[in-house]
Amino acid sequence: MKFLTAWRCRRSYRAGQTLLEFALAATLLFLLIFGIMEMALAVYSYNTVCSAAREAVRYAIVHSPTGPNPSTTSQIQQVAIDYAVDLNPKQLTVNVSWPNDANLPSQADAQVQVSYHYQLQIPSVSPVTLTLSSTSRMLVSQ
Repeated sequence: MKFLTAWRCRRSYRAGQTLLEFALAATLLFLLIFGIMEMALAVYSYNTVCSAAREAVRYAIVHSPTGPNPSTTSQIQQVAIDYAVDLNPKQLTVNVSWPNDANLPSQADAQVQVSYHYQLQIPSVSPVTLTLSSTSRMLVSQ
């Protein structure tokens, strides 16, 4: 009878050990999965920032201040904001400039820099803010 009682006692310890090991492994697994998902969202946001800068500079080279249909800096900034659909516009910064071209001194370039403050939100980890930035520059067509 003592043997049977000792066997049941050892069996319950094994079940508790298995439960504890699973809890530790599951915690690490879920933290890893949430981290991968959050980094995927950060990469997607960076891709959106790059696309917004590219599209805004394309708009700027066609609608330059020296062209037949000029646009203002705020209109070019609005184009970048419109292309950054999934991003919070309050965290988005758009700078437009018209630097001289090094290869063609008689012409200017259009340059658009878009910056976005992305906040990583991983459970059980303090929030970290990443600054995602992209600069696009093209020769003004007119």
